[in-house]
Amino acid sequence: MQHTRASFVLGHHQEQASVRHCQGGEPTLLVTDLTPFHPQSHLWPDQPGDVGTVRWNGGEAAVDPCRMGAISPAGELFVDREIPVKRGAEGWAFVVVHPLAGTHPLPVGTQVELEVDAAARHALSLGHSACHLAALALNRALIPYWRKAVSERDALGQPDFDRLAIQGSRVEPHGSREQYRIGKSLRKKGINGEPLLAELTQIEERVNRQLADWLAAGGEIRRSWDGEAIIDSRYWHCTLEGKEVTIPCGGTHVASLADLGRVRVTLTHDDEGFSLHTRVLP
Repeated sequence: MQHTRASFVLGHHQEQASVRHCQGGEPTLLVTDLTPFHPQSHLWPDQPGDVGTVRWNGGEAAVDPCRMGAISPAGELFVDREIPVKRGAEGWAFVVVHPLAGTHPLPVGTQVELEVDAAARHALSLGHSACHLAALALNRALIPYWRKAVSERDALGQPDFDRLAIQGSRVEPHGSREQYRIGKSLRKKGINGEPLLAELTQIEERVNRQLADWLAAGGEIRRSWDGEAIIDSRYWHCTLEGKEVTIPCGGTHVASLADLGRVRVTLTHDDEGFSLHTRVLP
């Protein structure tokens, strides 16, 4: 069996496909050769999986949030964190799993129509695109708090606080939430943690001003990929300050900064560092 081919990178919401694996139960776990559905990653589960509908001759079923899966050489399906091998393991097929409400024993080869809930996808795409912008703006606002040069740089060539400090990320409809830890290793790398945490209000203001400037200037957002397989690398590209920046990313996104309208962040101190809440406003 081949890896699932995924077309959500192209912005597709609908595809005709063929059933490759169907595991009965409640829910039914459906795998097709091609899908427009974005699955939640088992490795970095920041963006929830797409929802929608599957239709076939004589029936249809609602699709709950999609997840990643892997089918062993013996034909056994493993889902999400149960996947026991690394991506691309020899003989294994990495697939998108569509959990169907109800029991639907669809034979292999059955032709189905897959349709993503476009409104739910758009809301998450807004949140994910805003998340990337907020991370870049945060990195810029925190440049004065580095006392040493760091080799880790973001897509704008700035010290990549986001990558070095992030502990968790969750894309939401119209926003996202990130958790950052300022621990011993980050302090050794050169971050001045105490003044940073003491000045979160001022940092929040600088991040929001930077976001407003970028959004006012406008710019294209586009996606690219190394191949159609669900395990092939995918990228987010955005025009900022007259140049294209690129970030590896497996999620879904809007097509331009204009789609985002207004974006605001809130920074909140906690025991280990701080959290960042990004919101796309009407």
